[in-house]
Amino acid sequence: MVSSTVFIKGPWGWLHQGNVCIVVLIILAGLAMTGAVSAATPITGPMVITVPGDYYLANSILNSGSGVCIDITVPNVVLDGKGQTIDGIDKADSIGIRVWNAGMTLFNVIVKNVITSDWGTGVYLSDVKNSQLEKVTASSNTGSGISLNMALRNTIKTCVASENGAVGILLYDYSDSNMLTGNTVSSNLADGFRINTNNNNMQNNKILNNKGQGIQIWGNYNTFTGNTVTGNKGDGIYLYSANGNLITKNTVKLNAQGIRVTEESYNNEITGNTVQNNTYNGLLMINTANGNTVSGNTFDMNSDSGIRIVRSGENTVIGNFVRNNLKEGIYLWDTGTVSNVIVNNYFYNDKNAGVYTPVGANRWNLPQSAQTSITGGKNSGGNSWGQPNGQGFSQITPATNGICNKPYTIATSNVDNLPLKWAKK
Repeated sequence: MVSSTVFIKGPWGWLHQGNVCIVVLIILAGLAMTGAVSAATPITGPMVITVPGDYYLANSILNSGSGVCIDITVPNVVLDGKGQTIDGIDKADSIGIRVWNAGMTLFNVIVKNVITSDWGTGVYLSDVKNSQLEKVTASSNTGSGISLNMALRNTIKTCVASENGAVGILLYDYSDSNMLTGNTVSSNLADGFRINTNNNNMQNNKILNNKGQGIQIWGNYNTFTGNTVTGNKGDGIYLYSANGNLITKNTVKLNAQGIRVTEESYNNEITGNTVQNNTYNGLLMINTANGNTVSGNTFDMNSDSGIRIVRSGENTVIGNFVRNNLKEGIYLWDTGTVSNVIVNNYFYNDKNAGVYTPVGANRWNLPQSAQTSITGGKNSGGNSWGQPNGQGFSQITPATNGICNKPYTIATSNVDNLPLKWAKK
Protein backbone atom coordinates (compact mmCIF):
# COMPACT_ATOMS: atom_id res chain seq x y z
CA MET A 1 0.00 0.00 0.00
CA VAL A 2 1.41 3.36 -1.00
CA SER A 3 0.97 6.30 1.36
CA SER A 4 0.80 9.82 0.01
CA THR A 5 1.83 13.06 1.68
CA VAL A 6 0.11 16.27 0.62
CA PHE A 7 1.91 19.61 0.83
CA ILE A 8 0.30 23.01 0.36
CA LYS A 9 2.25 26.04 -0.76
CA GLY A 10 1.61 29.23 1.25
CA PRO A 11 3.35 32.51 2.06
CA TRP A 12 5.57 30.66 4.55
CA GLY A 13 6.66 28.09 1.97
CA TRP A 14 5.48 24.50 1.66
CA LEU A 15 3.36 23.29 4.59
CA HIS A 16 2.26 19.83 5.48
CA GLN A 17 -1.55 19.51 5.17
CA GLY A 18 -1.84 18.72 8.91
CA ASN A 19 -0.30 22.05 9.88
CA VAL A 20 -2.67 24.26 7.86
CA CYS A 21 -5.36 24.41 10.58
CA ILE A 22 -2.76 25.28 13.20
CA VAL A 23 -1.51 28.22 11.12
CA VAL A 24 -5.06 29.46 10.60
CA LEU A 25 -5.71 29.35 14.36
CA ILE A 26 -2.50 31.27 15.05
CA ILE A 27 -3.54 33.97 12.57
CA LEU A 28 -6.99 34.35 14.13
CA ALA A 29 -5.54 34.51 17.65
CA GLY A 30 -3.14 37.24 16.60
CA LEU A 31 -5.94 39.27 15.03
CA ALA A 32 -8.02 38.95 18.19
CA MET A 33 -5.13 40.14 20.36
CA THR A 34 -4.68 43.25 18.23
CA GLY A 35 -8.42 43.99 18.24
CA ALA A 36 -8.68 43.59 14.52
CA VAL A 37 -11.69 41.29 14.80
CA SER A 38 -13.45 43.20 17.60
CA ALA A 39 -15.35 46.48 17.52
CA ALA A 40 -17.38 48.57 19.93
CA THR A 41 -21.04 47.61 20.09
CA PRO A 42 -23.57 50.35 19.25
CA ILE A 43 -26.49 50.99 21.60
CA THR A 44 -29.64 52.46 20.09
CA GLY A 45 -32.18 51.90 22.89
CA PRO A 46 -32.57 50.51 26.42
CA MET A 47 -30.18 47.60 26.93
CA VAL A 48 -28.88 45.13 29.49
CA ILE A 49 -25.11 44.64 29.01
CA THR A 50 -24.23 41.03 29.82
CA VAL A 51 -20.95 40.63 27.91
CA PRO A 52 -17.71 42.47 28.74
CA GLY A 53 -16.46 44.83 26.06
CA ASP A 54 -16.74 48.32 24.56
CA TYR A 55 -20.13 49.92 23.91
CA TYR A 56 -21.22 53.32 22.62
CA LEU A 57 -24.42 55.26 22.21
CA ALA A 58 -25.20 55.53 18.54
CA ASN A 59 -28.00 58.02 19.23
CA SER A 60 -29.80 59.70 22.09
CA ILE A 61 -32.52 57.77 23.90
CA LEU A 62 -35.36 60.16 24.66
CA ASN A 63 -38.47 59.91 26.83
CA SER A 64 -37.76 56.32 27.80
CA GLY A 65 -40.22 54.68 30.18
CA SER A 66 -37.75 51.94 31.18
CA GLY A 67 -37.13 51.16 34.82
CA VAL A 68 -33.40 51.01 34.01
CA CYS A 69 -32.29 52.30 30.63
CA ILE A 70 -28.70 51.02 30.41
CA ASP A 71 -28.04 48.18 32.87
CA ILE A 72 -24.39 47.07 33.14
CA THR A 73 -24.27 43.66 34.85
CA VAL A 74 -20.71 42.44 34.10
CA PRO A 75 -17.17 43.71 34.77
CA ASN A 76 -14.70 45.03 32.17
CA VAL A 77 -17.13 47.28 30.33
CA VAL A 78 -16.54 50.67 28.70
CA LEU A 79 -19.65 52.69 27.90
CA ASP A 80 -18.91 55.81 25.83
CA GLY A 81 -21.94 58.04 25.46
CA LYS A 82 -20.36 60.05 22.65
CA GLY A 83 -22.07 63.12 24.10
CA GLN A 84 -25.54 61.64 23.60
CA THR A 85 -28.43 61.90 26.08
CA ILE A 86 -30.25 59.15 27.98
CA ASP A 87 -33.57 60.72 28.92
CA GLY A 88 -36.44 59.36 31.00
CA ILE A 89 -39.92 60.51 31.99
CA ASP A 90 -39.33 61.39 35.67
CA LYS A 91 -40.40 58.01 37.10
CA ALA A 92 -39.37 58.10 40.77
CA ASP A 93 -37.68 54.67 40.93
CA SER A 94 -36.13 54.69 37.47
CA ILE A 95 -32.39 54.80 36.74
CA GLY A 96 -30.64 56.13 33.68
CA ILE A 97 -27.45 54.04 33.96
CA ARG A 98 -27.03 51.29 36.56
CA VAL A 99 -23.86 49.33 37.29
CA TRP A 100 -24.89 46.37 39.47
CA ASN A 101 -25.17 42.62 39.65
CA ALA A 102 -26.89 40.98 42.60
CA GLY A 103 -24.61 37.96 42.35
CA MET A 104 -21.14 39.53 42.17
CA THR A 105 -18.99 42.61 42.71
CA LEU A 106 -18.36 44.43 39.45
CA PHE A 107 -15.05 46.05 38.59
CA ASN A 108 -13.26 47.91 35.81
CA VAL A 109 -16.38 49.59 34.46
CA ILE A 110 -15.94 52.98 32.75
CA VAL A 111 -18.88 55.24 31.92
CA LYS A 112 -18.02 58.46 30.10
CA ASN A 113 -19.25 61.27 27.88
CA VAL A 114 -22.96 60.85 28.52
CA ILE A 115 -25.91 62.93 29.76
CA THR A 116 -28.64 61.42 31.94
CA SER A 117 -31.78 63.40 32.66
CA ASP A 118 -35.35 62.97 33.91
CA TRP A 119 -34.79 59.71 35.82
CA GLY A 120 -35.27 58.91 39.47
CA THR A 121 -31.47 58.57 39.75
CA GLY A 122 -29.23 59.58 36.90
CA VAL A 123 -26.34 57.12 37.50
CA TYR A 124 -26.28 54.41 40.17
CA LEU A 125 -23.31 52.24 41.17
CA SER A 126 -23.83 49.44 43.69
CA ASP A 127 -21.26 46.86 44.82
CA VAL A 128 -18.74 48.21 42.31
CA LYS A 129 -15.01 48.75 42.74
CA ASN A 130 -12.08 50.18 40.77
CA SER A 131 -14.36 51.81 38.21
CA GLN A 132 -14.78 55.31 36.81
CA LEU A 133 -17.30 57.95 35.84
CA GLU A 134 -15.85 60.66 33.60
CA LYS A 135 -17.58 63.60 31.93
CA VAL A 136 -20.98 62.33 32.96
CA THR A 137 -23.76 64.90 33.33
CA ALA A 138 -26.67 63.99 35.60
CA SER A 139 -29.30 66.70 35.60
CA SER A 140 -33.00 67.24 36.25
CA ASN A 141 -33.49 63.84 37.86
CA THR A 142 -36.19 63.56 40.52
CA GLY A 143 -33.79 62.03 43.06
CA SER A 144 -29.99 62.14 43.19
CA GLY A 145 -27.83 62.81 40.19
CA ILE A 146 -25.07 60.27 40.92
CA SER A 147 -25.39 57.71 43.72
CA LEU A 148 -22.82 55.22 45.04
CA ASN A 149 -23.80 52.34 47.34
CA MET A 150 -21.18 49.89 48.67
CA ALA A 151 -18.81 51.21 45.98
CA LEU A 152 -15.08 51.12 46.75
CA ARG A 153 -12.02 52.78 45.22
CA ASN A 154 -13.83 54.36 42.30
CA THR A 155 -13.11 57.67 40.56
CA ILE A 156 -15.69 60.32 39.73
CA LYS A 157 -14.04 63.09 37.72
CA THR A 158 -15.10 66.06 35.63
CA CYS A 159 -18.77 65.16 36.05
CA VAL A 160 -21.71 67.56 36.39
CA ALA A 161 -24.63 66.99 38.77
CA SER A 162 -27.12 69.85 38.57
CA GLU A 163 -30.76 70.69 39.20
CA ASN A 164 -31.60 67.28 40.65
CA GLY A 165 -34.47 66.81 43.09
CA ALA A 166 -32.28 65.47 45.90
CA VAL A 167 -28.48 65.28 46.37
CA GLY A 168 -26.12 66.04 43.52
CA ILE A 169 -23.59 63.30 44.34
CA LEU A 170 -24.35 60.83 47.16
CA LEU A 171 -21.99 58.28 48.76
CA TYR A 172 -23.49 55.91 51.34
CA ASP A 173 -23.32 52.40 52.86
CA TYR A 174 -19.60 51.59 52.81
CA SER A 175 -18.75 53.54 49.67
CA ASP A 176 -15.21 54.13 50.92
CA SER A 177 -11.88 55.22 49.44
CA ASN A 178 -13.29 56.92 46.35
CA MET A 179 -11.72 59.86 44.50
CA LEU A 180 -13.98 62.76 43.48
CA THR A 181 -12.16 65.42 41.49
CA GLY A 182 -12.95 68.29 39.17
CA ASN A 183 -16.72 67.89 39.37
CA THR A 184 -19.33 70.67 39.29
CA VAL A 185 -22.34 70.15 41.56
CA SER A 186 -24.88 72.95 41.44
CA SER A 187 -28.49 73.98 42.03
CA ASN A 188 -29.66 70.67 43.51
CA LEU A 189 -32.70 70.75 45.79
CA ALA A 190 -30.86 69.05 48.67
CA ASP A 191 -27.09 68.90 49.36
CA GLY A 192 -24.44 69.24 46.71
CA PHE A 193 -22.35 66.35 48.06
CA ARG A 194 -23.41 64.03 50.87
CA ILE A 195 -20.59 61.82 52.11
CA ASN A 196 -21.80 59.23 54.63
CA THR A 197 -18.70 57.06 54.25
CA ASN A 198 -14.99 56.95 55.06
CA ASN A 199 -11.55 57.59 53.57
CA ASN A 200 -12.75 59.38 50.44
CA ASN A 201 -10.70 62.09 48.74
CA MET A 202 -12.53 65.11 47.31
CA GLN A 203 -10.41 67.60 45.37
CA ASN A 204 -10.95 70.70 43.25
CA ASN A 205 -14.72 70.42 42.92
CA LYS A 206 -17.17 73.32 42.51
CA ILE A 207 -20.20 73.15 44.79
CA LEU A 208 -22.50 76.02 43.92
CA ASN A 209 -26.00 77.27 44.78
CA ASN A 210 -27.46 74.08 46.21
CA LYS A 211 -30.59 74.37 48.37
CA GLY A 212 -29.16 72.25 51.20
CA GLN A 213 -25.60 71.99 52.50
CA GLY A 214 -22.77 72.40 50.05
CA ILE A 215 -20.93 69.37 51.44
CA GLN A 216 -22.51 67.27 54.19
CA ILE A 217 -20.13 64.85 55.92
CA TRP A 218 -21.26 62.03 58.22
CA GLY A 219 -18.18 59.87 57.67
CA ASN A 220 -14.65 59.62 59.04
CA TYR A 221 -11.11 60.22 57.75
CA ASN A 222 -12.13 61.89 54.50
CA THR A 223 -10.01 64.59 52.85
CA PHE A 224 -11.50 67.71 51.24
CA THR A 225 -8.93 69.85 49.41
CA GLY A 226 -9.13 72.85 47.11
CA ASN A 227 -12.90 72.85 46.64
CA THR A 228 -14.95 75.99 45.92
CA VAL A 229 -18.12 76.03 48.03
CA THR A 230 -20.21 79.08 47.20
CA GLY A 231 -23.80 80.30 47.41
CA ASN A 232 -25.40 77.27 49.08
CA LYS A 233 -28.57 77.92 51.10
CA GLY A 234 -27.39 75.62 53.87
CA ASP A 235 -23.92 75.51 55.38
CA GLY A 236 -20.94 75.40 53.08
CA ILE A 237 -19.31 72.41 54.80
CA TYR A 238 -21.27 70.53 57.48
CA LEU A 239 -19.76 67.82 59.70
CA TYR A 240 -22.17 65.74 61.81
CA SER A 241 -20.74 63.03 64.10
CA ALA A 242 -17.74 63.05 61.78
CA ASN A 243 -14.26 62.25 63.03
CA GLY A 244 -10.73 62.62 61.74
CA ASN A 245 -11.57 64.51 58.54
CA LEU A 246 -9.18 66.95 56.87
CA ILE A 247 -10.75 70.16 55.52
CA THR A 248 -7.97 72.11 53.82
CA LYS A 249 -7.40 74.88 51.27
CA ASN A 250 -11.08 75.26 50.38
CA THR A 251 -12.83 78.51 49.47
CA VAL A 252 -16.12 78.80 51.37
CA LYS A 253 -18.19 81.92 50.60
CA LEU A 254 -21.78 83.18 50.63
CA ASN A 255 -23.33 80.17 52.37
CA ALA A 256 -25.36 80.04 55.62
CA GLN A 257 -22.63 79.00 58.08
CA GLY A 258 -19.29 78.75 56.37
CA ILE A 259 -18.23 75.56 58.19
CA ARG A 260 -20.27 73.79 60.90
CA VAL A 261 -18.81 71.04 63.12
CA THR A 262 -21.44 69.47 65.35
CA GLU A 263 -22.81 66.52 67.36
CA GLU A 264 -19.76 64.70 68.69
CA SER A 265 -17.44 65.48 65.80
CA TYR A 266 -13.92 64.83 67.07
CA ASN A 267 -10.33 65.29 65.90
CA ASN A 268 -11.04 67.00 62.60
CA GLU A 269 -8.44 69.32 61.10
CA ILE A 270 -9.62 72.55 59.49
CA THR A 271 -6.61 74.28 57.99
CA GLY A 272 -5.71 76.82 55.34
CA ASN A 273 -9.29 77.59 54.25
CA THR A 274 -10.68 80.95 53.13
CA VAL A 275 -14.11 81.48 54.72
CA GLN A 276 -15.76 84.79 53.82
CA ASN A 277 -19.06 86.61 53.51
CA ASN A 278 -21.25 83.87 54.93
CA THR A 279 -24.69 84.75 56.30
CA TYR A 280 -23.94 83.53 59.83
CA ASN A 281 -20.64 82.38 61.33
CA GLY A 282 -17.47 81.63 59.48
CA LEU A 283 -16.94 78.55 61.68
CA LEU A 284 -19.44 77.13 64.17
CA MET A 285 -18.33 74.33 66.53
CA ILE A 286 -21.29 73.23 68.64
CA ASN A 287 -22.60 70.38 70.80
CA THR A 288 -19.51 68.38 71.74
CA ALA A 289 -17.35 69.26 68.79
CA ASN A 290 -14.22 68.39 70.76
CA GLY A 291 -10.54 67.99 70.06
CA ASN A 292 -10.54 69.66 66.65
CA THR A 293 -7.70 71.76 65.24
CA VAL A 294 -8.41 75.06 63.46
CA SER A 295 -5.22 76.51 61.99
CA GLY A 296 -4.05 78.86 59.28
CA ASN A 297 -7.51 79.86 58.07
CA THR A 298 -8.92 83.24 57.08
CA PHE A 299 -12.35 84.09 58.52
CA ASP A 300 -13.29 87.47 57.05
CA MET A 301 -16.45 89.54 56.69
CA ASN A 302 -18.95 86.97 57.92
CA SER A 303 -22.28 88.41 59.10
CA ASP A 304 -22.11 86.85 62.56
CA SER A 305 -18.95 85.70 64.35
CA GLY A 306 -15.75 84.70 62.65
CA ILE A 307 -15.43 81.67 64.99
CA ARG A 308 -18.17 80.51 67.39
CA ILE A 309 -17.58 77.72 69.94
CA VAL A 310 -20.59 76.47 71.92
CA ARG A 311 -20.68 73.54 74.36
CA SER A 312 -17.37 72.25 72.98
CA GLY A 313 -13.86 71.93 74.39
CA GLU A 314 -10.30 70.75 73.86
CA ASN A 315 -10.14 72.50 70.50
CA THR A 316 -6.99 74.23 69.30
CA VAL A 317 -7.46 77.50 67.41
CA ILE A 318 -4.07 78.70 66.20
CA GLY A 319 -2.63 80.95 63.54
CA ASN A 320 -5.88 82.20 62.00
CA PHE A 321 -6.74 85.60 60.53
CA VAL A 322 -10.15 86.67 61.90
CA ARG A 323 -11.06 90.05 60.46
CA ASN A 324 -13.98 92.40 59.83
CA ASN A 325 -16.73 90.06 60.99
CA LEU A 326 -19.99 91.82 61.80
CA LYS A 327 -20.26 90.54 65.38
CA GLU A 328 -17.46 88.94 67.42
CA GLY A 329 -14.19 87.78 66.01
CA ILE A 330 -14.50 84.80 68.36
CA TYR A 331 -17.53 83.85 70.50
CA LEU A 332 -17.47 81.30 73.33
CA TRP A 333 -20.38 80.04 75.40
CA ASP A 334 -20.77 77.08 77.73
CA THR A 335 -17.33 75.69 76.90
CA GLY A 336 -17.22 73.64 80.10
CA THR A 337 -14.29 72.78 82.31
CA VAL A 338 -12.05 71.46 79.52
CA SER A 339 -10.40 74.47 77.96
CA ASN A 340 -9.92 75.41 74.35
CA VAL A 341 -6.50 76.70 73.35
CA ILE A 342 -6.68 79.95 71.36
CA VAL A 343 -3.23 81.30 70.44
CA ASN A 344 -1.31 83.22 67.81
CA ASN A 345 -4.44 84.44 66.05
CA TYR A 346 -4.88 87.80 64.37
CA PHE A 347 -8.15 89.38 65.54
CA TYR A 348 -9.23 92.59 63.80
CA ASN A 349 -12.92 93.26 64.38
CA ASP A 350 -15.03 95.93 66.06
CA LYS A 351 -15.56 93.38 68.84
CA ASN A 352 -12.84 90.79 68.94
CA ALA A 353 -14.05 88.41 71.64
CA GLY A 354 -17.35 87.59 73.27
CA VAL A 355 -17.01 85.17 76.18
CA TYR A 356 -20.34 84.45 77.83
CA THR A 357 -21.32 82.52 80.94
CA PRO A 358 -21.31 79.73 81.62
CA VAL A 359 -17.78 79.47 80.27
CA GLY A 360 -14.64 77.58 81.23
CA ALA A 361 -11.12 78.86 81.65
CA ASN A 362 -9.89 78.80 78.08
CA ARG A 363 -6.18 79.25 77.37
CA TRP A 364 -5.30 82.35 75.37
CA ASN A 365 -1.51 82.08 75.34
CA LEU A 366 1.32 79.61 75.44
CA PRO A 367 4.66 80.31 77.16
CA GLN A 368 6.62 83.03 75.39
CA SER A 369 9.04 81.66 72.82
CA ALA A 370 11.46 83.12 70.31
CA GLN A 371 9.35 82.21 67.29
CA THR A 372 7.93 84.58 64.70
CA SER A 373 4.33 85.38 65.55
CA ILE A 374 1.40 85.85 63.19
CA THR A 375 2.07 89.62 63.28
CA GLY A 376 5.69 89.14 62.23
CA GLY A 377 7.09 89.84 65.68
CA LYS A 378 10.16 88.01 66.98
CA ASN A 379 8.32 86.38 69.88
CA SER A 380 5.10 84.43 70.13
CA GLY A 381 2.78 83.88 73.06
CA GLY A 382 -0.82 85.04 72.83
CA ASN A 383 -2.96 86.73 70.19
CA SER A 384 -3.07 90.04 68.35
CA TRP A 385 -6.05 92.25 69.32
CA GLY A 386 -6.63 95.02 66.79
CA GLN A 387 -9.68 97.04 65.82
CA PRO A 388 -10.51 99.05 62.68
CA ASN A 389 -10.84 102.22 64.83
CA GLY A 390 -7.23 101.85 65.98
CA GLN A 391 -8.20 101.29 69.63
CA GLY A 392 -7.59 97.58 69.92
CA PHE A 393 -5.66 96.40 72.98
CA SER A 394 -2.63 95.36 70.91
CA GLN A 395 -2.63 98.70 69.11
CA ILE A 396 -2.65 100.98 72.14
CA THR A 397 -0.60 98.97 74.64
CA PRO A 398 3.21 99.44 74.69
CA ALA A 399 5.21 96.34 73.91
CA THR A 400 8.68 94.88 74.29
CA ASN A 401 10.07 92.50 71.67
CA GLY A 402 6.64 92.06 70.09
CA ILE A 403 4.79 91.26 73.35
CA CYS A 404 2.49 93.79 75.03
CA ASN A 405 3.67 94.93 78.46
CA LYS A 406 0.52 93.85 80.29
CA PRO A 407 -2.05 91.07 79.99
CA TYR A 408 -5.41 91.43 78.30
CA THR A 409 -8.42 90.34 80.35
CA ILE A 410 -11.14 89.00 78.06
CA ALA A 411 -13.49 87.67 80.76
CA THR A 412 -13.30 85.99 84.15
CA SER A 413 -10.73 83.17 83.98
CA ASN A 414 -10.04 84.10 80.37
CA VAL A 415 -6.85 86.17 80.14
CA ASP A 416 -4.31 86.56 77.37
CA ASN A 417 -1.12 86.98 79.42
CA LEU A 418 1.12 87.56 76.40
CA PRO A 419 -0.86 89.57 73.83
CA LEU A 420 1.02 90.30 70.63
CA LYS A 421 1.84 93.79 69.50
CA TRP A 422 -0.38 94.65 66.54
CA ALA A 423 0.89 95.04 62.99
CA LYS A 424 -1.17 95.57 59.88
CA LYS A 425 -1.87 92.35 57.98
